[in-house]
Amino acid sequence: MADCTVAMFVWREIYSCFSLCYDTMNITARPNRRKVGDDMTVSRNALCPCGSGKKYKHCCGKKEAVSISSLIDRELIECMNDMRQFVLQRYEREAEELLDQFPLDEMPEELELGVQIMAVNWMLFCWPVDETGQTIFSAYRKSRHWERWRPSVQAHIERWEGAVPSLGEFIGYDDDNRPVVRDLLTGEEKIVHLLTSDQWPSVIETGDVVFGFLVPYQDVFTCFTAVFPLPASGKDRLLRAIQQEGEWSGQPSALWMRDRFVAVLSDVVLEWLWQFAKQFKWDDPKQAAVIRELDENEPEAPAALLNQAFAIWAIYCGKTSRLPYSVPVYAAALRYVAGHLMKAEGSEVEDIADRYDVMPEDVRSAALDFFLMAVDDEDDEQWLDDWEEDWFEEEGDELDARINEWIDDIDLMLMREGWDEKRVNRHIDRAIRSWRNEGLLEEVNEKELRKELRDVAWEIFTDRGFI
Repeated sequence: MADCTVAMFVWREIYSCFSLCYDTMNITARPNRRKVGDDMTVSRNALCPCGSGKKYKHCCGKKEAVSISSLIDRELIECMNDMRQFVLQRYEREAEELLDQFPLDEMPEELELGVQIMAVNWMLFCWPVDETGQTIFSAYRKSRHWERWRPSVQAHIERWEGAVPSLGEFIGYDDDNRPVVRDLLTGEEKIVHLLTSDQWPSVIETGDVVFGFLVPYQDVFTCFTAVFPLPASGKDRLLRAIQQEGEWSGQPSALWMRDRFVAVLSDVVLEWLWQFAKQFKWDDPKQAAVIRELDENEPEAPAALLNQAFAIWAIYCGKTSRLPYSVPVYAAALRYVAGHLMKAEGSEVEDIADRYDVMPEDVRSAALDFFLMAVDDEDDEQWLDDWEEDWFEEEGDELDARINEWIDDIDLMLMREGWDEKRVNRHIDRAIRSWRNEGLLEEVNEKELRKELRDVAWEIFTDRGFI
């Protein structure tokens, strides 16, 4: 089979839907536009509403097909691009810090651009620039950039205030051939007017999922730049992952889709990665069968775990020509090893073996085979000396997991609101109270834990360059 560049292949496939759309956004807004209303009828001898300075009959009137609404649509596209440039130019350092939270260093340049599209869109609408909560979108409307746009365009854009990302299921087209999506969190159905066909995936089927910003357009919606498409087969797993983000936040969906955007986008990307990974072309049918077996038996497993299992299998198949003697055994072993590497729940060998209808000892044997194949030959002896079979029985530390979640939350809070001593202390108090009620602090010095959490929060804040 191919070597272990499979991850590069998958990420490149994920990005493909963005490239064309992004290119169409790379245009420059024209200044000095003539301001006209949407429903205005233009005389042939009047100045053309496009702002060219020519008479209408010698400019857009020659084309006959040009309407005020099409001009508005074109300006909205130009404005979207101008807003994105405003973010990247005025808040370059903050954008870089946000993008640093995604593991893109070894991924194709195209993927980095795809993640940037959604990250910059989120910064525009959701990231506060000061202690009052003003967003970059609000700052844009107070800048000189705002004066470029005719009043009818401004009227559309003003309604975008407070936009948050949404996760929708494509359910078909309306009578005017406009896409219709159902919000998977609220149930609201939204008709999508496309300013350009490149805003929408060229290949999409009923039941597929789209992730992105849908902003008001007249009495319907339009896409802000682009949306992420996802096959319908990944819908349930992705929805569970994102709903879990909401449970952790305890906020209404609009708020946690805004505040936990980094985690939500990571969930989307991981699910995408798994969906594309399932389409990988293996050298032998048995190699492909192992991944199919894993997929069929793990409908509830998180995408991060499945991607970990895929990576293990790719490494293993890249280092040996041996084929699995039992597809279910090797699929179960992948779930077993990946689960323990990630300290995931439900990783006990007996439960996994029962689910795959195989013997636990066979799963252990295949798991050991993965480990032996994963190390270099010269390291085998030392590695085996350090390895103990009961490693597989270790349980993950629940408190450590909860602290890591808390760190993610405090990171987002500090990024949005800056350092506030009282607010940080309240955040710590709530966490410790919750962990105490869950019985996670029975043998923990709460005073020391409180100090450590505050030190971590301060370190996060200073590392971001605010001090």
